[in-house]
Amino acid sequence: MPIFFEIRTLIIPSNKKGHVPLIDRIRKQVFELSPCVHGARVAQSAEESGFSPAELIDFSVNLNPLGPPELTKPLAAALKNIGNYPDNRYHGFKKAAAGYLHVKPENIVPGNGSSELIRLFAEAVIEPGDRVIIPFPTFSEYEFQCRLFGATIGQVNYSDILNVKPDGAKAVFLCNPNNPTGSLISREKVLELAQRCAASETFLFVDEAFIELSDPKESIAEFAASNDFVVVLRSLTKTFAVPGLRIGFAVASSEFANILNNIRIPWSLNSVALEVGEHLLKGHKGYIKRTLDLIGKERKWLSSCLSAIRGLRPYQSDTNFILVDIRDFFIGSAKLTEMMLKQGIIIRDCASFGLKDHIRVAVRKRQENRKLIKALSKVISEWGRELAEKEIGKALEKGATARSRVDCEYYPCHFEGQDCTFCFCPFYPCEDTRTGGKIIQKSTGGTVWSCIGCRLIHDGKIAEKVLEELMKNKKIKDIWKYAMEPAL
Repeated sequence: MPIFFEIRTLIIPSNKKGHVPLIDRIRKQVFELSPCVHGARVAQSAEESGFSPAELIDFSVNLNPLGPPELTKPLAAALKNIGNYPDNRYHGFKKAAAGYLHVKPENIVPGNGSSELIRLFAEAVIEPGDRVIIPFPTFSEYEFQCRLFGATIGQVNYSDILNVKPDGAKAVFLCNPNNPTGSLISREKVLELAQRCAASETFLFVDEAFIELSDPKESIAEFAASNDFVVVLRSLTKTFAVPGLRIGFAVASSEFANILNNIRIPWSLNSVALEVGEHLLKGHKGYIKRTLDLIGKERKWLSSCLSAIRGLRPYQSDTNFILVDIRDFFIGSAKLTEMMLKQGIIIRDCASFGLKDHIRVAVRKRQENRKLIKALSKVISEWGRELAEKEIGKALEKGATARSRVDCEYYPCHFEGQDCTFCFCPFYPCEDTRTGGKIIQKSTGGTVWSCIGCRLIHDGKIAEKVLEELMKNKKIKDIWKYAMEPAL
């Protein structure tokens, strides 16, 4: 199974004769790792695309589509205390987080977002040579932080994580719901794994960053509060759409939480994050219900729209993002990500998760989701134009426009016996029955436009007209009127 980040060796020569090179004085793990790849690169995407950050729509990050609740009051209150250090004991925040999850304040470990808390756990638990078990595919920070502290990684397929034997491992990691697949494992099944890990004195680290946006009833936070070998991670970043504030916390037994609180970086939650965090944790019920209603409705709509695009296969998701298999699509994930950015849309290329030709998109509000689908359609049209110029040109040179493309890697497309015109027909799917095309049932379910009865683009004279107009950069609808309508 692939490792999620680059392993590299950095050579630093000595500047002074007789002095020990810097690399010999620093732990080797530091030089073997490169940072994990994350989404949320709006500033960088703006530089690459020419759009302003405000013009871009970021589908690469999975935040609450409702956006943050009203925060005027807590932000104003935070400003009054900005001249003082926050109280590093965080009594108010711990109490609010404990009340949110029905545990005790002594079970709460505040942190500057998920990444800091993952590192804090690894720093407290992992020693060089320890073995940890991490499923694939999942969030890459688990592996990165464990390798940083000298662990060796045992990888298992995510689908097999519930059957893992924890004996001999220092820790097992579980993301629930999982990032990037979006799948949620039931509380009952996670508890079985937790009890098995506890029995073998193996730590189970359960990342529940997205559970509030999926099904909060499946959380095992209360169990973690009473068990020394189970830790649960929660994120306000995702739940309340406040990534700029970096607010998270872990739930652990009072003994383990005390250890983690003793070694965490002081004041990792600043005054603003602290004030806003307490406010959000105290008044959330109506907001969360509206969120779940919106996500359920928009996820269904978006998944249906993605399924209707030939070559895209969205995974079943239980949360606010959708993993999409594009192996049968005619554009690779890196190229598709690049072309979507030119449309002002940021999507997540999942190569960094070890998933070739997969993308991940967030579930957002309908207006934004429509823009995603519209951008995909435009990318398909543009790519089809490029293919058309190349493929029709080739066909005309060979005098082969009247034959089937049986040598095409996509032949026979989505059903047996189809002439493969999609690869270079810029009008697909025209959905004009006068061409001889029609809507058919897909073997995988649903319907798709089929060109089986259309021979127009194989006609040499029509193909030549289409190619000439494409090279003039004419609009597709105008080319249709000029080259296709007369034949119909």
